[in-house]
Amino acid sequence: MWRQFISNIIDAILPLSSEAAIARSLSEETLGKLLNPVTHAREPWITALFSYYNPKVRALIRAIKYRGEKAPLPALGAVVAEEIMPLLEEKRLYGGWGDILMAPVPSSAERLRTRGYNQADRIALAILPHLRTAVTYAPDILGRENRESQVNIPKERRHKNIQGAFFALRPEKIRGACILLIDDVVESGTTLKDAKRALMAAGATDVMAVAIAH
Repeated sequence: MWRQFISNIIDAILPLSSEAAIARSLSEETLGKLLNPVTHAREPWITALFSYYNPKVRALIRAIKYRGEKAPLPALGAVVAEEIMPLLEEKRLYGGWGDILMAPVPSSAERLRTRGYNQADRIALAILPHLRTAVTYAPDILGRENRESQVNIPKERRHKNIQGAFFALRPEKIRGACILLIDDVVESGTTLKDAKRALMAAGATDVMAVAIAH
């Protein structure tokens, strides 16, 4: 309660950035209209739901990622869950998915110390209550080495930069499980691809990823 009280005081004194203001204004209805789901061209196991080139979507992602905004998360979680449900049902019917773990793409320990939170973890937690199927939240199964941020790397070097960065933390949980990865943004797909490599090497049965934006 006291955290919210302090936040309200700060908001009253310091005007919100335009990105945060836009993010806080987005309702489930508005987000539903912004949906633009696509299957990744090179990695068809990756689905992305919104276009990052839309100014409202970009503001939403940046506010959650860089400003730590939590206000948009409930609406985002509800909308994303509705898009995930048919994907999971298809996997259950035709892919043999049974034991499903949902895992956020982790931040490195250094990035987590600097930022204080992992935006993918917050997004995944917002999605979880709206999933109408048995899914176990598993934020502890995957780790990530400290590497230079992919955002700062030219596209042609991203694969080399991220290659081998992910590693299994709980192979006993991963073995035999079907894994739904959650991330904020996908572009080349190299980050998710390396996360999948680590999970499959640890014995995962299958991996599917959903990114908020592309």
